[in-house]
Amino acid sequence: MAHWRAVRSSGCESVLKENHVTPTAPVSRARATPAVLCTIVIPCRHEEDNVGPLIERLAAVLHDVELLFVDDSDNEHTVDAIALAAARLERDDLRVRVFHRTGGQRVGGLAGAVVDGFRRARAVKALVMDADLQHPPELVPSMLAALDEVDLVMASRYCEGGSSGGLDGPLRRFVSSGSTLLARVAFPFALRGVTDPMTGFFGVRLDKMDTDKLRSRGFKILLEILARYPRLRRTELPLDFGQRHAGASKGDLRQGMLYLRQLPWLRLVTWFGTPVLRWAALLGVIGAATLALAVSPLSGAAVLALLVTVVATYNTVVGALEVRWRLYGWRTPEAVEQMRWPAAVPDEIKERFTIIVPALNEEFVIAGTLRHLLQQDHDDYEILVSLCDGDDATIAEVQRVQAEHDPHGRVRTVVRAYTRSNKPRQLNAALEVATGTVIGVVDAEDDVAPQLLTRVNTLFGSTDADVVQGGVQLMTLGTRVRDWFKVHNVMEYFFWFTSRMFYQVRTGFVPLGGNTVFIRRQLLEQAGGWPDNLTEDCALGVLLCTRYDARVVAAYEPELATREEVPQTIGSRRSGSLFWQRVRWNQGFLSILLEGRWATLPTLRQRALAGYILATPFLQAFSALLLPLSVVTILWLKVPVFVAMLMYAPFVPIIITLATQIVGLREFARAYRQKVLWRHYAFLLFGAPVYQWVLMGAAFWAVWQHVDGNTTWHKTAHGGHHRPLALEGTPA
Repeated sequence: MAHWRAVRSSGCESVLKENHVTPTAPVSRARATPAVLCTIVIPCRHEEDNVGPLIERLAAVLHDVELLFVDDSDNEHTVDAIALAAARLERDDLRVRVFHRTGGQRVGGLAGAVVDGFRRARAVKALVMDADLQHPPELVPSMLAALDEVDLVMASRYCEGGSSGGLDGPLRRFVSSGSTLLARVAFPFALRGVTDPMTGFFGVRLDKMDTDKLRSRGFKILLEILARYPRLRRTELPLDFGQRHAGASKGDLRQGMLYLRQLPWLRLVTWFGTPVLRWAALLGVIGAATLALAVSPLSGAAVLALLVTVVATYNTVVGALEVRWRLYGWRTPEAVEQMRWPAAVPDEIKERFTIIVPALNEEFVIAGTLRHLLQQDHDDYEILVSLCDGDDATIAEVQRVQAEHDPHGRVRTVVRAYTRSNKPRQLNAALEVATGTVIGVVDAEDDVAPQLLTRVNTLFGSTDADVVQGGVQLMTLGTRVRDWFKVHNVMEYFFWFTSRMFYQVRTGFVPLGGNTVFIRRQLLEQAGGWPDNLTEDCALGVLLCTRYDARVVAAYEPELATREEVPQTIGSRRSGSLFWQRVRWNQGFLSILLEGRWATLPTLRQRALAGYILATPFLQAFSALLLPLSVVTILWLKVPVFVAMLMYAPFVPIIITLATQIVGLREFARAYRQKVLWRHYAFLLFGAPVYQWVLMGAAFWAVWQHVDGNTTWHKTAHGGHHRPLALEGTPA
């Protein structure tokens, strides 16, 4: 497993033990970090003879920076050499960190190492250079100064004053020139005015780009940055490319083949990088399908029968799969035992928990949430409330709880200023200062059972899990007619956490829930914290399952489920909107689906399940759109007998689903001691089509926003309606 080592550049602080993780999660690009002016990202592999002289020369010309080595070596020699060189320094204004990637963590080669470094950088300015001293450290101060004026600075071998003398022989010079020529042909606009797009010595402002979108493999990370962000303000400085200090170049034929594969892929991705081109592609697909039907040699009746058959089959398959997963917890005997939380064990090893509570404009609910968390019966935990500068009302409520209800000082605050705040940025800001061995996430309106941390601790110890997912349940059924949609939302959560979650755990692919999830801190920091995604929980689950082969376990009992409220309205963002919440979720799922990381899962079954889960909102939305077509065809069209029979098939899983909804509502009422009215059953039966159309609209709107490039974070407002008494400042 990959691990971190970190040292201060002073002789009094030694290298930390292997696998001890320092707070090195990525920070929000929306804030500056005054203590660190720049992060120097240095990818390396078997460079133990070079890193010492490199650190010495960088220390001679720099101050208030961090050196972040991302090491892909097969042994510890380079890490040990870095630690030794850092310990010899007699200054305390230079921080040296090492991220040693091993095995499956070495994704993307040198380019992947650079991206990992970007995600872990503590400064807004980042500079990339090689470890072999072919990139002169003495040029770094000039490059950092240039980043005060521009977004991207490149050290060029081919601009006036530069030299490529360090290239080994005519063959390497030919390969370098040929690669540059191919890049110019592929990206004539993006590379206009750039003399050396292949250079590995450059600096960039991380707040001007989204590092999670970088997907380069091999050596040429700068080319992707230039291609994806052609409007960055940029400049070049002359580079005297020197001779390698020691060792041999890592460039080989395989790297050349990776580059040739990367070019057309990158060209295709950037073609569809703007909303106009994405809309053009979508309309082109629709037009091509329409044209294919128009010129088809089949008769009109045959085409219609074919379409009806396809629609009916599609709706039947989608409905049947939903029924299968919905009933997993009922039809699988071992699932009942699998769901239970293990009882606490005396004298077990106790983890230290850090519970992160991200909050923005949550002054009505945050106090109640913190009071519930302070009732935990686990001995060793802290609560980090991640807040936004300027949210004075929420900050005041947290301070009130600290003064009145926190005699042990468990609650700490992390207040940051963000140009654009969202949940993953607030989570990562708190991760920086977390002290626990296990990191948990609780939302600002959650009611958490007092025994939860103790049982999570036992589950970690008994299963050797990397991630534990607990149950979450929406509680507000509503009593008014305008609350008709709430019972549907409650049932979605009920079946997800009592059935579908355990099917996913068994299969080995789990898109994590947004709260009541607990992750070993070492693993979380190796993954770089939470991805900056509209559904950061799902994105993190995909990342941990695919790249880190994380062991995820889940447990559920009603008494230990975290309790939340249903959004108060369908469309009002101010009061809390189900529609806009789903738009955000669906857009996040779509972005993760299109990224394709799920396709690297080891088995076909896992890949099929992952792809279907991520695509489910859109498949079901399409099914809801097509179902009225089935009704119309049944009533009005004359089709062959087989087709007519097939048209009735989608209604079988629909009827089964409605029946499970009725039974599930009774189970929910019994398990959670809730009063269920006859109107709730009526809402389930008669409101089902309308509810599906609301979800369909949210799914299609999410596609619209994704194609349009709109990544607005639609935050769901909370009022504490799931609590018996609203004690947070105003009545719920």
